[in-house]
Amino acid sequence: MEKLQLVLTDFEGPIDLLLHLIKESKIDIYDIPIADITQQYLDYLNNMKVLQLDIAGDYLVMASTLMSIKSRMLLPKAPDEIEEADDLEDPRDELVSQLLAYQTFKRVVDYFQQKETTRARSFDKEPSVPKSQISQFLVPGSVTINDLAETYQQVLKEQVQHAPRTEMIEDEAISIEAAQKSIMTQLLPHKRVSFKSLMQVGHGIEEVVTDFMAILELVRNQDVLAFQADLKSELFIELRN
Repeated sequence: MEKLQLVLTDFEGPIDLLLHLIKESKIDIYDIPIADITQQYLDYLNNMKVLQLDIAGDYLVMASTLMSIKSRMLLPKAPDEIEEADDLEDPRDELVSQLLAYQTFKRVVDYFQQKETTRARSFDKEPSVPKSQISQFLVPGSVTINDLAETYQQVLKEQVQHAPRTEMIEDEAISIEAAQKSIMTQLLPHKRVSFKSLMQVGHGIEEVVTDFMAILELVRNQDVLAFQADLKSELFIELRN
């Protein structure tokens, strides 16, 4: 192995330094030549001392760990240990696990840092499509909530015009569930009915409001379909299959 020309840079810790040495020397992380990498690591620490740079305790702990692994691998094995060599744990295994875990997290951090840099160059903007141009993006026959609201207002105006000036106040409970059942009953024989006819023009305003809420609920539950041929045509309610 050629002697590594070390460039003193900032490392995040001894594992970061060790991984740097392994990559620069193009060493297989699963088969680290522990004697060579230990010497390179110690050379790096010695260079820091020559430059009178402080060495954190973590770096010294890693140095002692490397020297311990080196000594365990260099010491001669007893005859019984040679026979059981296949079953013995490699002294480097724990170090390799630490290096692999650190390498994985380092890649994840680098990935998110790149995403953050890219995202910082982007700016969000609210959509600014004029209302007059929205129709060109709709599928033919589509119905917007504004269409239902406009038709609903027309029905209410007609209701006010046809309503008697004096009305008897009746204590009658009006439920959306009952209105839904009534609407579905009207749709069953015809499958398709105009929105206005379902609003029961001529009844009380309470019935009109309840029917409108019932239709919205049926559309939301996908029991019926609201559609119109174009944006100016009459609105129809159709029973879904």
